[in-house]
Amino acid sequence: MPNHMRTPIFVVLAAFVFASCAKDDVDPAAGEDKAPVVTIAASRFGPRELTVDVGATVTFVNTDPFAHTVTSRPGSALVFASGDLAQSEEFTVTFDEPGSYAYFCEIHPTMRAQVVVK
Repeated sequence: MPNHMRTPIFVVLAAFVFASCAKDDVDPAAGEDKAPVVTIAASRFGPRELTVDVGATVTFVNTDPFAHTVTSRPGSALVFASGDLAQSEEFTVTFDEPGSYAYFCEIHPTMRAQVVVK
């Protein structure tokens, strides 16, 4: 095939490939706030500090291959304890009052974080 014919064919094929990769479905949650999630990975809570609105429900997800807990610090205004969470298990807490809520992993006490409710 002559060189001058290859360029237009390449351009048409490239346009087809890019068009077929485009996302054409609409995300129904677009523009909405996503539910707050704390991921447990590499023996850390992430994010280490999460700020949410009053009434928010936070989901804690353990992605590590070993167990962790999500446990409120002693003296907390809101007491919660997940028990052992295996890999892929989740735990949710709803925060109905403003304040700072520190929590930790009972199995790995150096794992600490907090939720700030405004």
